[in-house]
Amino acid sequence: MLILSGLVACRAAETPADAFTADLSQGEVTIALRAEPAQVRMDRDFLVTLRVTAPLHLKVTVPDLRDRFRGFRTAEGFARDPVPSGGAVTQEIRWRLVPDLQRACRLAPFAVAVADTRAVPPRVAWFATRAVVFPAAPPPAPVSGAPEVAVRPFPIRPAPRTVAAWAAGALLGAALLAAAILGARRLRRRARERRLSPAERAFAELDRLLRRNLVGRGLYKDFYIELTMVVRRYIERRHAVRAPEQTTEEFLAAAARHPRFPPEALARLREFLESSDLVKFAGRTATPATADAAVSSAREYLETDARNPEPGTRDPESGIRNPESGIRNPKP
Repeated sequence: MLILSGLVACRAAETPADAFTADLSQGEVTIALRAEPAQVRMDRDFLVTLRVTAPLHLKVTVPDLRDRFRGFRTAEGFARDPVPSGGAVTQEIRWRLVPDLQRACRLAPFAVAVADTRAVPPRVAWFATRAVVFPAAPPPAPVSGAPEVAVRPFPIRPAPRTVAAWAAGALLGAALLAAAILGARRLRRRARERRLSPAERAFAELDRLLRRNLVGRGLYKDFYIELTMVVRRYIERRHAVRAPEQTTEEFLAAAARHPRFPPEALARLREFLESSDLVKFAGRTATPATADAAVSSAREYLETDARNPEPGTRDPESGIRNPESGIRNPKP
């Protein structure tokens, strides 16, 4: 009796109190299953250990149990090397499982292969284990009553990269909006200018050029290029001479043959264009005074030429029809 009590005490000492055990042995093959904790709990991993012991002449093969566990989301297994001792060999396989309490947790039956190496070739036999159902811990009791601590939202500051991305997006949006507004304004301005007379359009371009203050910023070459283009575009719109696409010499030669350019007007144009070319192409030094003189010369030509009646129209002062066209435009 004392010996039996001692064996029971030793057996209890080997098995932890917080563990579930099951015996899956068959014949000379001993398979001891131990699971920790004793009940499946949602807040802890579930550890299952299979300890297989057999005589040395028997080779025991346990299959992969990954698809034999039920009620677990994931399963990870790892085996230790077999350990021979006292005419027997022991191997240990451990599994770490993540419970899913929505289903019953169990280990389905699996087939164990036993090869007797004393025969040549070895004689292989199979046996199936029984199913093992793991007990589950009862669900926690629902919390009743008001919480002791009131939950309040905690503001989380965005990361610097997120702030930078927001700022870049805002700047891009503002730039696109500004470009759209500027484009719309330019389209409206161009539409209004197309309805103006050539002289009115030229004076509008001249005023816009002066507001850019190229002379005040020292950009004389750019200023003279834009100023001469104002005059050239006016001549093209007014007299159908493609002045913007011609050199100064080509334009003056074409203007000399045109009936709309009297000698005095042609002389003023020659002086204006050639003096501007000296600044644009010959590197002549310009000053605010010379720029003002060029503006006065361009404005004087525009005003003088605009007073001349168009072909086929009456002179605004005398009411006499221009003889260059047979179209009569009576004075209102």
